[in-house]
This record gives sequence, C-alpha cells and structure tokens, in this order.
Amino acid sequence: MAMKYRQKGAALIIVLLLFAVLVALAVEVMYRLDHFRTRTGNLLSWDQRYQYAIAAETLAIQALIDDLENDRNNNMLTDDCVTDRWGAELPPMPYEQAMLNASVQDLQGRFNINWLVTSQPPNYERNPDAIVRLEQLLAVLLPDPSRASVLAMEMADWIDTNNLVDGIDGAEDGEYRDRRTANLPAAHESEMRALRSFTVEQGLPDFFWSYFTALPPLARLNVNTAPGPVLDAVLSSSVGNAGTQTIIQQREQAPIESVASLLQMAPFSTLEADQRAVLQDLLSVNSEFFQVMVDVTTDSGVSRLVSRIYRSDSAETVVFSRQLVPVLAPLEPPCNSL
Repeated sequence: MAMKYRQKGAALIIVLLLFAVLVALAVEVMYRLDHFRTRTGNLLSWDQRYQYAIAAETLAIQALIDDLENDRNNNMLTDDCVTDRWGAELPPMPYEQAMLNASVQDLQGRFNINWLVTSQPPNYERNPDAIVRLEQLLAVLLPDPSRASVLAMEMADWIDTNNLVDGIDGAEDGEYRDRRTANLPAAHESEMRALRSFTVEQGLPDFFWSYFTALPPLARLNVNTAPGPVLDAVLSSSVGNAGTQTIIQQREQAPIESVASLLQMAPFSTLEADQRAVLQDLLSVNSEFFQVMVDVTTDSGVSRLVSRIYRSDSAETVVFSRQLVPVLAPLEPPCNSL
C-alpha cells in the first residue's frame, strides 16, 4: 500500500509540473501574439501615415510644375514669396483619417555651405570670399559670435580636398578622433554637426537650420526668397545692408525679374565691373531646388516627411532626397524665414 501511495504522489507532481510548463508556454504564446499584433498595428499605422505624406508630396510637386508652366506662359521665370502659390501659408487639411500640414521652402533662398569650395572635381579648393560670408552669417545667428570664425574655417576644411589646416582655426583629420573629414561637398547641411567645435546649445534661433542648405557649388542664391541675414552675408563684401534693403523693398512690391535689372539699381549700380560680375554669377531670381515638409497626424501618432526636389526648366522634376525625421519642432515656414 505504501508503494502504491508513493506512486500516486509522484504522478501528481508530474501532472503539476506538466501543467506549470503548459501555463508558461501559453503565457509566452499569448505575449508573443500580443507583441506581434501591436507591432503589426504600429507598422500598418506608420505605413498609412507615410502614404498620406507621399500623397501630399505629389501634390506639392505638381504645384511646382504648374508654377513653372505658368511662368513660361507669362514669360517671367521667377520664384518668389508674393505671387507664387507654393510659397503661401497653408492651414492644416483633413484627409481621410488624417490631418495633413505641409509647407514648401526654396532651398536656393538659403546659404549654400558648398559655396566654400570652388567646383573643380575631383579637387575642391577653398573659396576665401565664401568663408568670410559664412562667418558673417554665423556671427548673426550664433549666441556666441566669437565662434563664427572657428566654425567657418572648420567647415571649409571639412569639404576641401586637401588634408592641410589652412587657417589657424581650422580642423582636419588629425583633430578628429572618431571620424575623418569628408573632403567633398556636403550632402546635407546637418554635416555641420560633425565639426569639432559645433555643439548643441541653447540660444540658437528656432529655425537656425532654415538659413542653410547643401546644394551643388554652382547653385545660385534666389534674391526673391532669401531672408535678410543671408542677403546681408552674401552682399557684405560689396553693397552690404544697403543692398539687402533695396532687394527687400523691391520684392515687397513685385518679384525681381532679373539680376541684370537689379544691378542697375542703387547701390548696385556703383559697383566695379568685377564686383558686378561676381554678383551676376552668384545671384538668381528663380530656383531649381525645393524642400517639402509634411506632417501627418492620426489617432495613432505623428510622422514627418522631408523631401527635396529638383525642378529643372529643361528636365523632369524629381525627388532626390527623402527623410523621415522626428517631430521635434514646428514646420519650417513656407518660402523661408523672411
């Protein structure tokens, strides 16, 4: 009898162990199923917001194409913040199950950091005049203007071909521990964050990055959309703030139709021939590079798509860059911060 009872006790223990194992497996299966369901729902929601953003991007591209066609019909190829519909402030728009908020910026109305080198691939040599212009702009935007010269020199060293520190404030490979200088034109203005002396600090303007871009070195500055600080920096070695005020006053009334007509106005008309030639090569009244920012809000979250678009007068309009970025700040204002 004792042997019989001992066998029943062992069987009960085995049953309890099996039950515990089955419960553990069931809990694991339910946990993984719930985790899989949640992940699938998040992916579907994210993909839905992304598709909504692509739809808004498509509308923005069509608006830019229509604007170019309208300019051709009117025989006035200009891009400005007064007459062009793409440069208008748009209210949030409901679309199916989402709320869309979008804005378009003219990238050629910003300071192109690739102006710091001359375009002679595969060799990119420093442009001293452009370095001074960048220093002027940084001195206005940075909370500590004394750092403007350091950052301008380091940016030039970052993208020029040689590995020599050309200025006392520069920095090449030897000054960096965990990275190497690009020795190529920047692909995005955020490369400034990689500079040795660049630190994230309080006091930067809300739209600090909206004053900068990274385009081909030969891309010109659109005087119809450039904000005052950028114009001041670019014109600092020629007509200075007086030229900036002339441009702003003219474009408030109507878009400037040509660089030639601008150079006939005072104070540009008093410049020497070589100075006028420099501005003729640097300035423009229309643009080929644009940025579209789209925020999509649904019940499950918010997504932001930043697309960069190349719209040529003689070629197809294409998207050459897309970024999904965190929503850490409001959308950049349309047509740049004036």
